[in-house]
Amino acid sequence: MIFLYQMVPFILFTSVSGECVPTLFKDTDFEGGDIATVFSPSAKYCQVICTYHPRCLLFTFTAESPSEEPTQWFTCVLKDSVTETLPRVNRTGAISGYSFKQCPHQISACNKDIYADLDIRGMNYNSSVARSVQECQERCTDDIHCHFFTYATRRFPSLVHRW
Repeated sequence: MIFLYQMVPFILFTSVSGECVPTLFKDTDFEGGDIATVFSPSAKYCQVICTYHPRCLLFTFTAESPSEEPTQWFTCVLKDSVTETLPRVNRTGAISGYSFKQCPHQISACNKDIYADLDIRGMNYNSSVARSVQECQERCTDDIHCHFFTYATRRFPSLVHRW
């Protein structure tokens, strides 16, 4: 049993440095190595952001959690490490993983997911009326400066479309 316990870090290091590791680790935070923090709607999208960042190898995503400050919700902490791995610590609500840099078959910058009841933080630089969420998504896709959009129904007339 001790031999297996000693081999786990070696196996993990070998798999990260040479092979694809698409697994997401729930309730886990990679400790240290922070290089940037950005907002993300999901852990999978955070993984894509990490993949396209030149230095990011690992990440930790935190969704909405009642025990934390709202300013920390939906954060994606991009991480780097010379050894290509970092210590794991238990943290409720955190999701950690590795970039897809070693997974060329998994890489796609296009995210067509719609996140209901989520307004991504950030600067609003444009707003307009759209007939549907699909139209709003198409406008954002066609605009090079748009990274996220929020589509709201008539209940929020001042927030009909933001990007």
